[in-house]
This record gives sequence, structure tokens and C-alpha cells, in this order.
Amino acid sequence: MTSNHRELISIGLTILIVAMSLFIIHRFVPSLVWAAIISMSTYPLYQKWRKIFRGWDNVASLLFTMILVFILILPLSWFITILVKEFQFFLNYLHQINSAGGAAPSFIQELPIIGKDLETYWDAHIGQPGSVKGFLSNMHLPLTPTSNYIKLVGGHLVHRSVQVGFTLLSLFFLYRDGDILAKEINKIGSYCLGKRWFRYAEKLPKALRATVNGTIVVGVGVGVLMGLCYGLIGFPAPTLMGFVTAFAAMIPFVVPIAFGIVALILVFNGSMMAAVIVVISGTIIMFIADHFIKPVLIGGAIKLPFLAVLFGILGGVETLGLLGLFVGPIIMVLFVTLWYEGQGPEAIELADMKE
Repeated sequence: MTSNHRELISIGLTILIVAMSLFIIHRFVPSLVWAAIISMSTYPLYQKWRKIFRGWDNVASLLFTMILVFILILPLSWFITILVKEFQFFLNYLHQINSAGGAAPSFIQELPIIGKDLETYWDAHIGQPGSVKGFLSNMHLPLTPTSNYIKLVGGHLVHRSVQVGFTLLSLFFLYRDGDILAKEINKIGSYCLGKRWFRYAEKLPKALRATVNGTIVVGVGVGVLMGLCYGLIGFPAPTLMGFVTAFAAMIPFVVPIAFGIVALILVFNGSMMAAVIVVISGTIIMFIADHFIKPVLIGGAIKLPFLAVLFGILGGVETLGLLGLFVGPIIMVLFVTLWYEGQGPEAIELADMKE
């Protein structure tokens, strides 16, 4: 057996071990990725926090993880609880209309121009007993008992809660052993790729932190502007709804639900013009934030071209969901770094000088 054969067998064995390891833990990969994203983006803060405890790394990691739970998990749990309750009320209303029928809601009847047409459609297709079930069946949405939906939603919540639990567990260990893990990863990367590894490794934390910071800044900005809009039109509790909108703005394509709910409440109260103002303002603010401000914040920090940031965010979200919001720009950073490598040493030096 020649040395080339031994090298091929060694490479094949390495790939097999890595592939089998990933296969065994593939259910937990999203939790590990989320933990890595959170730890890398907050690690500078954790390093300052750890200095307070002077060697008590277990305590520092545990308390820092608990702080993140209070900041991130508790508000999200409160929002999901309210959403589930409101969804239950809506399902009960659908069952009531399906069993006994009913006239179109007053806000539909009062809509300008299309109100009469919608009322006629309601009376013909929805307002009669049993019509709601047939209407939903045409859209392949069965009207099952509320308890079935609650069980389905509850099952998804339990599954997500387990994922969050493993994310927090992984996060604790990443904080505690982060320095050791970083050194070991750099040794492996340097062994496999040489100096090329450090060119990639130096860019990844910057890209991730820029993405997280850009997302948070945009979320807070959208929340403040929409909160002012809610206050100016006289919507009750504008501060609370501004907070909800800010949180929603950090998640792609969720903020229209937030100001859409506000618009519906205003329509119910007969404030059609105020509802139109909310929808138009929210649409303009989110268009500017998603297509201009967020790419500039992220691209400006990591020196990425505008289109690379834009398509990295949108493509990442489309492909990987919420996780892609952070993974997408990182992949584009790697691609742009690879692009500069193909231009030769001078292009690499020029790219490094830009940073």
C-alpha cells in the first residue's frame, strides 16, 4: 500500500467519522447553531461580565445565560401565550358562525366602495349554517374542534421548548469553555487550511455581530417610529404596541402582523383613516429599514457589497427561516472572501486594508 492510498483511506475515515457524528446529532444541530450565534454575538459582553467573578466561570456562565433567558425567552413566551388565547377565541367564533350562521361584522359592512360587495359575498358563502366549513374546505383548511388545534399547537410548542432548552444548555457550555474551544478550532483550521484559515476565521465573528447589531438597531428604530405613529393617531397603549412592533421588526416579515392588528382594531372602532395611516406608515418604514438601513448597517460594519448583504439576508431567510437571517450574511462573507482570493494576493491585501 502506497502513501497515497494511506492518505486517501485516512481522509475517507475522517469524512466518515464527521458524517456519522452529524447524522447522530442532526436533530440538535439547530439548537447548536443558535447557541453558537448567540454566544459569538454576545461573547465580548460575557468576557467583561466574567471578570467580575474572578475565576468562577461556572457561576458567571450560568448567571449570564439566565440573564439572556429573562431578556429573550420571557417576553416571547408572554407573546405566544396571548397569541394562543386570541387564536382560541377566533376558532370559537368560526364554530359559532358555522353552526348558527350570522350577519357580516359591522366593520365589513362599513368599508367604503367594497363593503356592500363583501357583505353580499358573506351572506352567500359564509353567513349560512355550515358555510364556514365548506368555505375553508375549498382552501384545504379543515374546521376541526378547537381542542384539536390546541393539541397541535401545544405539540409544536413543546417541541420548540425542548429545542430552546438544549440551546440554553449548549449556550452555558459555550460561554464556560469558549476560549478553549476557540483555540482548538483555530488549531484544527490552521492544520487543514494553513494561513488561509485565519483569513476566514477573523471575518466570521465580525459578520455575525454586525448582523445581530443591525437587526436590533432596526428593530428598536421601527418600534420607536411606529410607537410615535400609534400615539399621534390616538391608539391606546402606544408604548406597549411600540414594544411589540420593535420585537416583531427583529423577525423578518412579522412586523406587518403587528401594525396590521393595530389597523384592524382601529377599523373595528370606526377609525378607517387612522388605520390607513398606520398601514401606509408601517409599510414605508419597513421597506426603508429592510432594503436600505439594515443592509447599510451590516454591510458597513463588515465591508460587504450592498447586494451581497441584501441577498444574503433575504436568501437566508427564504432558505433557512429565522436562522438564515444570521447565517445568510455569514455565508456571503465567506463567498466574498473566496472571491478576493481568486483575484490574487494584491486583492486580498486590498480587502484586508478596507477592514
